Amino acid sequence: LAISGADIMQACRDCLVLRNMATLVLLLTISSPAFGALNFFAKHDAEAAQRVALLSRTEKGRNEIHGLLSTLVENSQEAAAEQKEQGEGFTIAFVPANSSVYDPDESKTFKVVPHQAFMLGYADNTHLKGFQGKDVVQLGDYYAFADFGAITDCNSPDFNDVDGIVGFGMPSPKPAAPPPTSSIMPGMGPQGAPPADLPIPLLFALTAPGADDSNDDKVQRRAFSFFSTDKNAELHLGGYDPDSIEGQLFLTPSISTHDYSVVAVSLKYGDKELLDFKPENPRLRYMPAIMDSGTSCLVMPDSNLNGLLGDSPFSKWKSIVKEVNTPAVKESFFLNIAGRTFEIPYDTWYLSDSNQSCVQQAPPGFPGLLVGDVFFRRYVVMFDLQHYPESVIIGIGAQKQGYQVLDYYKNSTKKVAVGKKPHVNISKAPPNFFLPFATDRIPIYNQLETQYFINISVGNPRQNFTVIFDTGSSVFGIFTKCIPNAPSYGRCVFGGGVPNDSALLIEGALFIAGLSILLCAAGLGVNWWVRKNHDEAQRKNNKGASSNFTQLDPQFSNYKTLP
Repeated sequence: LAISGADIMQACRDCLVLRNMATLVLLLTISSPAFGALNFFAKHDAEAAQRVALLSRTEKGRNEIHGLLSTLVENSQEAAAEQKEQGEGFTIAFVPANSSVYDPDESKTFKVVPHQAFMLGYADNTHLKGFQGKDVVQLGDYYAFADFGAITDCNSPDFNDVDGIVGFGMPSPKPAAPPPTSSIMPGMGPQGAPPADLPIPLLFALTAPGADDSNDDKVQRRAFSFFSTDKNAELHLGGYDPDSIEGQLFLTPSISTHDYSVVAVSLKYGDKELLDFKPENPRLRYMPAIMDSGTSCLVMPDSNLNGLLGDSPFSKWKSIVKEVNTPAVKESFFLNIAGRTFEIPYDTWYLSDSNQSCVQQAPPGFPGLLVGDVFFRRYVVMFDLQHYPESVIIGIGAQKQGYQVLDYYKNSTKKVAVGKKPHVNISKAPPNFFLPFATDRIPIYNQLETQYFINISVGNPRQNFTVIFDTGSSVFGIFTKCIPNAPSYGRCVFGGGVPNDSALLIEGALFIAGLSILLCAAGLGVNWWVRKNHDEAQRKNNKGASSNFTQLDPQFSNYKTLP
């Protein structure tokens, strides 16, 4: 198992340009009379921490803290240099032949999404390119007619032996309007591709409101939970399974409507505090923590975040353990989220199979924590988006010992049996909150405790695929063959089409041909109009001349032919 800075950058894929992570808000300037002078963070007051988190639900609060995020971002030159170094290429090749590929021509229900490219680029130089399609997509017992990225070009070895990716994150923010272009093709960028807005995440397509038809059997509630062990994992659609946890389900709101971010007020290694907040103002003594199954490890800053902290958390931890991969001190981490403390034991964050610590430093420019698989293998995490975008609720509960996780290789799904009035133990819930219960369990393959794979089908008849599952991404893309009526904006590495970057030439030729036809038609119309007016004028002139000639010479009034 190789874990590097590039792995972290890839795990943050939804962040894209980390310095622009306005949605990973630190609740730094929110005012509330509830705080007063009480330093509740030092005491880890659960109710006060919850109030802090709840304040982020308002647009006003998010706008107030938006401008202060940049003050925590430092080493921007180092971040740019690291991204450039990571983006220079891969030492392992991507092998398209090892992936199953969607064939649009084999599906009776496939449609092309017109004028919509699919393009993604990551800091490690990974790119996914193609077009956007629409077809019947099935996950577990549910299916819907959904948009997806038809990926025709991929270059990253991280996608070897899989067929795409399905992200259960929240929709990505709309990209900013592109600058003016000199392209002769209106609405197209310099690379010959139309705008590349991402398709709506699959979770949203499976729960979209509206009348169902023969292509839809949707989940009733927009919620899911994730259960993982060292070997297997499960996705629970519709909510969470009460039988999967023991004790209380702790509820806290997400402080972002783009990432599953929660308030982190403390991170201890044993009894040593790693988040040494410097501000006296209690409103400044916390940072965001992203709950991301696409991140393998616990990731923490390696700087003082421009004075927010007294020391670098990663450096402080490293000074305690001496050697990262052979720690001299073997303790648990204790992460305090919105006033509730969660333990991450040593045997969870230390990967004995590869003799490596799954604790990493954050990339330069990332102002918070990434809470990855080391947390998900200990706790069930529920993501409730029933009231998105007004609010998103995250629930965390300890995994129940003895809970039987479905076997991935049996490719089975199982309905969750929840009584009409199940006995549940939850923390204080927001107003008008109704706890969502799962209606379907779907097995997930846990590869070496670092990556998750799930089965999905697309098309009619169904074509089956194994894709990466990621709660930290909103991307939904399937490797696809190129087809003539949907030009690929990249290579056709999975077959079909022309195996080169011909999209711009094709689009340009079609545009010029269409423009030529239009100009020709306009020219013919103008010519016809001019000739018509000329002929009418000529007839009038001829009529006038004939009348005058007859009056002057009556002998020709019979129009006889002269000898």
